[in-house]
Amino acid sequence: MIAMRYGSIPITRKTGGLNDSVFDVDDDTIPFQYRNGYTFLYPDEQGVNRALERAFSHYRNNPESWHQLVCKVMNMDWSWETSALHYEELYANSVARARSSASRS
Repeated sequence: MIAMRYGSIPITRKTGGLNDSVFDVDDDTIPFQYRNGYTFLYPDEQGVNRALERAFSHYRNNPESWHQLVCKVMNMDWSWETSALHYEELYANSVARARSSASRS
């Protein structure tokens, strides 16, 4: 997250906290505004190389889109305040769903 603040595009393995903060730019199941890097699943040479090739290709073949990606990651807010707001919203939604489910029973 610190490197993203300075414009580095992450290339990471989908594991642990990285899986919660780096979302692949080519993953159409993720909303566009959250896609912020390149990920790979298996910790082997093939996985790393494929992610690197996709990143290099993006950089070479679509410089405007690459620049937009760099700007996006630099402006992402990973602060405690923002994280707390997201957790509060998630909690409130969970409580509302539980209450709704209980009232139907």
